[in-house]
Amino acid sequence: MERNLDERIENDSNSFQPQQKSKKKLVIIIISIVTFVIALGIGIFLFVFKKAEDYKNEQIELSTEERQSAINSLFSVSEYNTIPDKYKEHIYDFMQYNGYLGGEYFLTKISDRANNVFAFGDFTSDDNDEDDMAIIIEKNDFSSSKLIVFNHKGELLYVEDYSNELPIINSYKVGSKIYMDELKLVPSPCDGLIVKMQYNKRAVVYDKKDKKFKTYYQYTKEEIDAMNEEEDYDEGYEDYEETPPKPDSTMQVDEFKIQEVK
Repeated sequence: MERNLDERIENDSNSFQPQQKSKKKLVIIIISIVTFVIALGIGIFLFVFKKAEDYKNEQIELSTEERQSAINSLFSVSEYNTIPDKYKEHIYDFMQYNGYLGGEYFLTKISDRANNVFAFGDFTSDDNDEDDMAIIIEKNDFSSSKLIVFNHKGELLYVEDYSNELPIINSYKVGSKIYMDELKLVPSPCDGLIVKMQYNKRAVVYDKKDKKFKTYYQYTKEEIDAMNEEEDYDEGYEDYEETPPKPDSTMQVDEFKIQEVK
């Protein structure tokens, strides 16, 4: 009886061992499958991510090339080659932001004129080593224009529209003599611009007191001479009116001429 019981227990034990090994094998298979799936997922993710990054970099590179091509097209005249690249980018960004690249405004393509539509200087006296820049962009009516002034970071400082005028500009240094509030030449408080119109010249200079740019008419020598002559004439006319007339040697009274008694 006891022997039969032992044999039964031994048989049960032997039958249990294969089942236990089978479960372990199944667990190993499942773990292997899960690991493979995870590894495959990571691999696919990395592959897709790399492809996406490559595409993004290609687009950025293409976008950069297209942008540079557009900038080069804007500054197509060789006279613009003296403008540093970062300032060209600032001008391009300004025109792009305001929607001017569609043709509403453009930079002159006339070589003889191009060298006289931009200038550099420390227009706000901010005491750094970087110049501000001014440039004239022209409207597509070929008769009006716009003056733009910005600093080395591309921040806009001043804009002025000129209707029916296509001026040229040049810069001058602080201390240069210009006409401001009086009819006499005085030292300019900052670097400034001379804007030469068809019939007159104006100075654009930053006013440190009022904290803004102002425009001042610049008189020619002929205008100053003419005003001085007119002033001399007015003074002479006033002196003439104040001097009483000298009586004639004869005076007429009731149609009779009476000789002056000497």
